[in-house]
Parts: sequence; structure tokens; C-alpha cells
Amino acid sequence: MTAIVTYDLRFRYTADAPWSVDGANLQVEPGEIVLLEGESGSGKSTLLRVLAGLAPAFHGGEAAGEGLIAGVNLRTAQPAEIAQRAGFLFQDPETQVVMAEPLRDVAFSLQCHGAPAETILASARTALERINADHLIGRRIDQLSAGERQRVALAAVLAPEPAVLLLDEPTAQLDDDTACELVGELRRLADLGLAIVIAEHRHDRVGHLTDRVIGLHHGSLVSTKAAVPLMPLAPAPTPSGPPRVTLDNIAAKRGERAVVTNATASLQPGQIAALLGVNGGGKSTLLRTLAGLEPMAGGRLLVGTRDLTTDGAESRVPLVAFVPQDPSRTLLCDTVRDEILLGPRTLGCDLAVAEQMLAALDLNHLADRNPRDCSVGERERVAIAAAFALSPQLVLLDEPTRGMDLAHRATLVLLLREHASRGGCAIVATHDLDLARACADRRWLLADGHLQTAEEMP
Repeated sequence: MTAIVTYDLRFRYTADAPWSVDGANLQVEPGEIVLLEGESGSGKSTLLRVLAGLAPAFHGGEAAGEGLIAGVNLRTAQPAEIAQRAGFLFQDPETQVVMAEPLRDVAFSLQCHGAPAETILASARTALERINADHLIGRRIDQLSAGERQRVALAAVLAPEPAVLLLDEPTAQLDDDTACELVGELRRLADLGLAIVIAEHRHDRVGHLTDRVIGLHHGSLVSTKAAVPLMPLAPAPTPSGPPRVTLDNIAAKRGERAVVTNATASLQPGQIAALLGVNGGGKSTLLRTLAGLEPMAGGRLLVGTRDLTTDGAESRVPLVAFVPQDPSRTLLCDTVRDEILLGPRTLGCDLAVAEQMLAALDLNHLADRNPRDCSVGERERVAIAAAFALSPQLVLLDEPTRGMDLAHRATLVLLLREHASRGGCAIVATHDLDLARACADRRWLLADGHLQTAEEMP
């Protein structure tokens, strides 16, 4: 039996909107891995939601055309019936976690699928072991890194052993080793007969194990072209004089757990540091501490001539601008334009810079849309534009390419280099080594709570 078959499948979120999925004719066989490619907002996530039975049943909107997934009719079946056959990983794993502890969360997924009670805990543990996440058992999920939460969400999807897997950016927040392990596990599952559809911008991570690549453009399936890798730009010259940013023996905690100890580093004007390290290594905690969202457990932070050690988060803006790993939590306004203008209007910054950011990050066509209605990659660009609109001296970016296509990743590199050319500094926490090599001239590695610095990117 064909795992997925659709005929002229269409979907749009409102009756007067263009089709987000426009006439999709798709066929996926058991054992096949299909990669969906396309720019941010092209309809990849929406297509997966339709295939998972969530649109229009959960998201609302209007659907047309026909589709079957593991023999179930997408137009007539209830979402719960589809969920028994198709496992779906959301692009925002934060929204998928239900319970407070990893083993219980995966067990809850099995309970929802009617697994025998006596097998649930063992099966949940096995699912976590498959993706090298069993060491997270016993931890609080709200104290995990985003990459660790993504692994828990993946385990919950894999545990019931569905016939079809629908994965939206499954490697976006994983370090390279974990991503490699996951992709290998997906290939093994496909070899056992699972049909897998992956929406993923990191073609370099999954492309070699996929059977077919299908592109989307404005909701329509199209042929694809080979991706062009990001090209490193020449490092900015290092000026003499005092550092622009100084981390002096900074210690950071997440809750009661010590995460970073005695981080010492500095950046000259115009320098960009790539903050690297494994999932759960403390990168996000360090950035949140520098932004003032977590209290310093020790040390000092200086930006320019100001000692920000005791300043709260609001007092550090606009000198410091922070884009968290889940920028959706920071969105406050009803339109993209108002979101980007909010900070400059409130703080009296130059509004012309905010308007420039709309254009620089390809957001003019979304200016009047509610940012919460945008794709993950588009929301990421809105948050980045809002940060740069403040003309800060130090920009802190946490996994900024999540959900971002290659063209917009290249735009981000140029934006960071322009910021550096004006003497600004940036710290970019990322698992995207291509991005790190393209935009950064300093490498900071966070391992076992210690910050190791290198003069140049490898």
C-alpha cells in the first residue's frame, strides 16, 4: 500500500488568502525518505500539517483535493485516527512537550496511542535511547536546552512506531554528532518500511540519505536546484584599542544548576564570535545571562565603557540586543512593521534604521501581516530585524538560522558583517558550522561549563 498519495491537494488559512498548498500531487512509498525543500514561507510546514491531519481540523482554514496517508482519507478521518498512523514533529518542539520529565513525556505519547500499560515505560526508554537522549531521564524539561527538548519530542514521535513520519526541521537545533545519529536512525527506520517526509533547510545533513528531493515554491511542488553553500567572507580587520566587549570570569546558572563557570573572553570593535558546543552545553544560558535575563552567578560584563554586571535586561537595551532561540515568545505587536519599530519608537532610536531592516531582511511583503501568522523562518527574521533596528553595540543571536533558507542565511551573514564594519560586535550561538565560518572571525567553544576561545575560525 502506498504510504502517502495526494491529488490536487490544496489548503489556505483563510478564504481570501492565496493557497499555502496549491495543487500538490504527491506519492510516497513505504521505505522512502523524501526531502521537502523551499524558501521560508513556501508552504513546507503547512503541507506537513495537512498530511498530519492538523489543517484544517486544528488550524482552521479551507482545504480541497484528495489525500490518503497509510490508507486513511485526509478529508474524512478524524485527527486522532490519522495520528495513529502518522507521527508529526513540529518545527517548534517547545509546543509539543506535554509532561515535565522526558521519560514521562514519551510515555504519555504511548498512552495516547493505546500501548499496553506494562510495555509503556520500557518502550519510552528505548525510544529515548535510539536518539541518544536517555541521559536526560530525570531532568526537568523546562531546564533542558532547545536541542535537548527537540530530542525528547522526536522520541515521543518515534515511540509509537507510526507507519509515516512527518518531520519539520528535525536537525535545526541539534549539534552535528546528534544530527548524524538521528539521520542514521531515520535511514534505518526507512529500511524497515517507514515512509518519511522531512522539511529541512540543512540539505547537507540529510540530503545524502534521502531518496527524492521535492521543492516547494509559493505552495506548489517544483523541481529543485542544487544548493549553493555559504561562502566565508574575509574577516574584518582587528583595530587596536580597548575591547568593545569583555566577559570577566562570568558564571551562569540555569535554575539551581551551574552551567557556565569563569567564562573569560573579549571582542574588539568589529569582531564576531561563533559560540559553539553540544546540545545542553550552556550556550543559551550564557547568552541569556549576557542579555540580563538570567542573574550572573559571578564575574563582570563590560560593553564599551559601561559595566552592565548589575543592570537588568531592560537597562541593557539598546546597548545589547538579544534574539532568543524561540523568538515567537518575544513577539508583541499585530504587524511585522510595528514589531520592528516598537523598540526604536520606545527608546527614541532612529526609525529609518528600522525601515532599512524591513528591506534588508526581505520583510516588506510581510509588513502588514501579524508576525505570529508567519513561518518559523520568517518570525526569526522579524526578531533579528527588531534587534538590529536598535543599532546595538553587541548583538546576541541564539541559533538564528532556525527555519531559515539558504538565501536568507546569506543575507544574515551580510547583515552581521555590515554591523561589524560599523564597529559593532556579535556573539552567535549556532550548530550551523557553515554559518559560523561565513560570519565569524572568533571561535568560542563552550564545553563542560568552560569557555575556550580561539583567535580564528577553523
